[in-house]
Amino acid sequence: MVEALKIAIDRGYEPSPEEIRDVSSLLGQPSKKVNAFLGRYLDVFTRLIQKNCVLVENGELCIYSWNPRAYIRYFPVSIDAVGTILFIDRDGRVETIAYPSHRTHDIEGHRVEIIDPRENTIVEVTKRIDGYPITFYYNPLLKKWIPATRYLLHNMVYWGRRVEVADISEIVNPYVKLAHEYALDMGLYELLKGYSGWTFTFILKLPEPALLRPNVELYSVSDVELLLLNARRPDGQLLTVSESSRLLKIDHVPIVDAEISDLDSLREFIDECKMDLEYRSTMVRYSGGDNFRPYTLEIKSKVYPEAVRVKYSSDPKSLLLLASYGYGEQAIDLLVDYGDIKAIGSELVRLYHELESLISRFIESDKLLNVLRKFDLEKQLRGEVMRARRRGDVRRFTRKLVALLSGKTVYEARDNLHKFINYLLKEKESV
Repeated sequence: MVEALKIAIDRGYEPSPEEIRDVSSLLGQPSKKVNAFLGRYLDVFTRLIQKNCVLVENGELCIYSWNPRAYIRYFPVSIDAVGTILFIDRDGRVETIAYPSHRTHDIEGHRVEIIDPRENTIVEVTKRIDGYPITFYYNPLLKKWIPATRYLLHNMVYWGRRVEVADISEIVNPYVKLAHEYALDMGLYELLKGYSGWTFTFILKLPEPALLRPNVELYSVSDVELLLLNARRPDGQLLTVSESSRLLKIDHVPIVDAEISDLDSLREFIDECKMDLEYRSTMVRYSGGDNFRPYTLEIKSKVYPEAVRVKYSSDPKSLLLLASYGYGEQAIDLLVDYGDIKAIGSELVRLYHELESLISRFIESDKLLNVLRKFDLEKQLRGEVMRARRRGDVRRFTRKLVALLSGKTVYEARDNLHKFINYLLKEKESV
């Protein structure tokens, strides 16, 4: 709707104030003035949304994505900028070719509402697989089903920050290439026959989590999985994961059986999800309202990224942070069983608890500041010391401290914690 109005105005069309208001509201700033709409359009489509197009014989095919370097705002166009594909013909007609699963509302986001389930019931709870969203759609130009990623079409690839565009008939996007080969191998295209006009969103799961930005070109079809997220009908209605899975009867993202009946049980569930070691986040989808963009909360785990770094990188900072959240034993289990890595990990967890106990007894003394000064950390942490004294939150301070002491390896972290604890004990004896 936004693109169609912009093209029409550029060709001399004079919309009514009401039409401008209705369409400009999709950009998050409703106005009845043409210039205000054009200004907001320019701002959104140059600063906030990436638009990558390929020219074809009778128009252009464009994919729209949120700029990853821009802070997310929640308005209809931003929620739809998830790899949505439009075809704009030479006469200015705009057709939706692919409409993937819309953006969820991050529970930590600005002004994101936590809706009481008694006011709007929760219809489905699912887990986020730490992979790459892949859109499967029927391309009327190629007259076949083809995948796309959230940011690029099949014939597009990043070279640094520049997008290189190949011929429409070529597959150069490495994520698309892998998903395409997997789809051929599993017979997905046969399952999609008869669904022309639908959009199916999958998650491409690699052996390493997407959080670590693995090189997709290192993997073959046998290394990966395609898990169904959901399907969108030609009329725009987005189906749930369970409804979508009944269409294709293939593996899908995990569905959670959760009893959430009121705001108290929802908040309790949110607290549990924030401490999820296994999944990056949890999606809570509400019923009713907008069939295109059903309200969906995303609850991100605070500890999942740390668990990933411990498992794949033996990261000392992440291990200590997990210990601070009470997941020390789980962190040790995640470590690679090589040499003395697990033994050093166990020692780090023990040292963390020893340090936290010592600081809780020593937080009111300026001797702590003396030790911080010896480690050149006083300026960075003086404010945290004062905050801990005011609020009694020793764990927060200890968490900040060990993050700075952790170094690059578990061995460096162990030595630094030993040294800091010994200095504190000496300071205490001199009190």
